[in-house]
Amino acid sequence: MAFCRKCGEFMADDDLVCVKCGTKVKTAKDDLIDKLVRYKQLLSECEELKTMMKPQNSYVSDEPTVYKTRSFMRYFWPFLVGGVVGGYVVYLLATVLSMATISDNMTAEAAINMAMGDVFGGYIVAIIVALAIIIIGIKISKNKQAAFNSNAEYMMRQADKRRQEAQDNQKILNVYQENVTEMHLYEHLVPEQYRTSAKVGTIIDLLKENKAETVEEACSLFG
Repeated sequence: MAFCRKCGEFMADDDLVCVKCGTKVKTAKDDLIDKLVRYKQLLSECEELKTMMKPQNSYVSDEPTVYKTRSFMRYFWPFLVGGVVGGYVVYLLATVLSMATISDNMTAEAAINMAMGDVFGGYIVAIIVALAIIIIGIKISKNKQAAFNSNAEYMMRQADKRRQEAQDNQKILNVYQENVTEMHLYEHLVPEQYRTSAKVGTIIDLLKENKAETVEEACSLFG
């Protein structure tokens, strides 16, 4: 007793087609061809995956690698300190020089005016020196920060790329292993020397064209 695999209609043992829906009875040969088609698909996928995958140990660890960037102040603070110190030193020198220019024969008022003028002038020069150091420091610090951070960002992108490549390769390895495991279910159908997608494809064609009824017959037709 048999039933149609499509509509469930009862069929006699010698029926080749369902009288109700016209579905062809699946023979042992049809079942063999279906299995070989799946085997060929797995072989083809594995052959392609072999060209894509690499040993996973050829990749670095997939742990995130952090390349830290640096702040502007990391480079600028020495110039800031240098500007303040440099300005103060200039101011002190101006004060000392102003005291040295005062002579004994000068009146008190003249001495005070000269000292005040020299001190004020030294104060202005000190500010100019400090600002010059700070402005130069800003430019140098920005350039150094930009160069370092650009390199850090590049290294981070490269690390992310390598980590993604490792993850993609692991996915390929997983798919390959799953295919190999499933292929073991069909390997007994084909002799070892014919276990390639091209040869299995030829066997399928020979069976479909009724040039062979079994895999052994199909294999004997190979040149």
